[in-house]
Amino acid sequence: QMLRLHLPDPPVDSEEEEEAAEEGAAAQSSRSSIPMDAEHVELVKRTMAGVKLPSLGIPAWASQISEDQWKDMVQRTLQARQS
Repeated sequence: QMLRLHLPDPPVDSEEEEEAAEEGAAAQSSRSSIPMDAEHVELVKRTMAGVKLPSLGIPAWASQISEDQWKDMVQRTLQARQS
């Protein structure tokens, strides 16, 4: 609230979460969303521009493979698991 952001309600406990999941897309669409006027959009952009992930969390091989190679490997792995 300090930055004039409208935050969603806190997460529900697991029993309520399971019940909500059973209600499907209708329950999801009935929930309110965070209002995103132009001012809020810019605030989110400025905030996210300053976010830096620690490089220690990135494995060495990740810097040696292209995005397309990674996507191909993920796709092949998913297909192999489905077979």
